Amino acid sequence: MPAPRVHRRNLIVIVTGQTVSLLGDYLAFFLALPVFVRDRTGSAASLGLLAALETIAVLAFGLLAGVLLDRASMRRAIVFADLARALAFGLLALAVAGDVAETWMAFAVAFVVGSMSTVFDAGLQGYMPAVLPDDDLPRANAALEFGRNIAMSTGFVLGGLVIAYAGGVAGALALDAATYIVSVVAVLALVEVRPRARAAPEPVLGAIRAGISFLWGSLPLRWATGAAVLTNFAFAPLAAVMTLYAEEELGIAEDQALGIFFALFSVLAALAAAFAPRLMRALGTGRTVAVGTLLFGLGATGAGLVDGWWAVLPFGIATGGVSINNAAFFTLRQVLSPPDRLGRVIAASRTAAWAGIPIGAFLGGVLGDAIGLRPLFVGGGVVILLVGMTLFAGPLGRRDATSGAAPVLE
Repeated sequence: MPAPRVHRRNLIVIVTGQTVSLLGDYLAFFLALPVFVRDRTGSAASLGLLAALETIAVLAFGLLAGVLLDRASMRRAIVFADLARALAFGLLALAVAGDVAETWMAFAVAFVVGSMSTVFDAGLQGYMPAVLPDDDLPRANAALEFGRNIAMSTGFVLGGLVIAYAGGVAGALALDAATYIVSVVAVLALVEVRPRARAAPEPVLGAIRAGISFLWGSLPLRWATGAAVLTNFAFAPLAAVMTLYAEEELGIAEDQALGIFFALFSVLAALAAAFAPRLMRALGTGRTVAVGTLLFGLGATGAGLVDGWWAVLPFGIATGGVSINNAAFFTLRQVLSPPDRLGRVIAASRTAAWAGIPIGAFLGGVLGDAIGLRPLFVGGGVVILLVGMTLFAGPLGRRDATSGAAPVLE
C-alpha cells in the first residue's frame, strides 16, 4: 500500500476509534457517573472528590507510565489500558443494574479509569508519530479534538436519552465499556510506517529524571506545561460542579435537558477545533496555545455571568479554546521531544499539567458549597485569561516556537 494511502488510513482509523471511545466517555464517565454520585449524595464536595480521584491516579502513575511507554510496546500498553477501562465500567454497570452499587464503587472506577487513561493518553500521543508523518500531526491532533467535541455533543444527548429511557445509569456505563473495545480494534488495525526509537535500559529514577530534564530544558514546553498547571487548577473546580451548576444556577435539571445543553456548546467547540490547523499555520504552534488559553478564560468568565440556556455560548467558547490549546500543545510535545524520550516527556508534561486538578477540584467543590457557584466560575475564568495574556510575553509568543526541534523519529 503506498505511503500516502497508509497515512490517510491510519489517520481515519485513529480519529474514528477515538471518537467512538470518547462518545462512551461523555455518555458515561462525564455524565452518567456524576449523575449517579449527584443523585446519591447531592453534594458538590462529592462531585469534586469524584473528579479528584481520577487525577490523583494521573499523579501517582504518570511518570512511571512514561518510562513504561519508552521501554515497551506502546501499542500493547494502550490496548491493555483500554481493556482494563472496559472491565471497570462493565463491572460497575452490573452492580448498578443489580441495585447493589455504592458511591465508593464510583470513586473506585474513577481511580482505575484515571490510572489507565494515563497510560492510554500518553501512549497514543507517543504512538502517533510511528503511524503518521510529522506534517500530519497538527491535522491529526486537531481532528482528534474535533472528534472529541462531536463525541461530547452526541454523547451527552445519547447519555441523557439512555439514562432517561433506555437502561438508566447502568445502560450508559455498559455502552461506555463497549466503546473501549472499539478503540482496541482500531489500535490493532494501525500500520506502523516508521520504526519507533526505544529507550536504553537504565534505573527507573534515572529514566524519569531524563524525561523531566528535557521537559524543563525546553522553554516552549516548560511555559506551555506551566500554563496548563495554572489553567487546570483554575478550571478544575468548575468542571467538577458543572452538572450542579447547570441545575442550580441555570435551571437545567432534567438529565435529558442537561445532555442537550452540553451537546450544544460542544458543537460550537467542534467548529473551533476544525480551525486549529489553520491557526497553527498562520500564527505558529506556540501562539496557538496562547490563543486557545485566552478563549478558554473568556468563555469560563462569561459562563459565570449569564443565565439559562444563553450559557451555551460562553461554554462553547471555553471548550473551543481548550480544543485549540490541546491540538497545539500536543503537537508541540510530539515535535519537540526526542524519539527515545517521547513517552517520558509527554507523561511528565501531562502529570505536571494535571497536578493542580485534584486540589482544585476538591477545594472548588467545598468553595461552591460555601460561597456559591457563580463566583467560582468568574474567578476561575479571570485567572485563565491572565495566564493566556502572559503566554504572549514568553517563548510561546514567538512565531518560531518549534524551531530547532529534534525530529520525532529518526
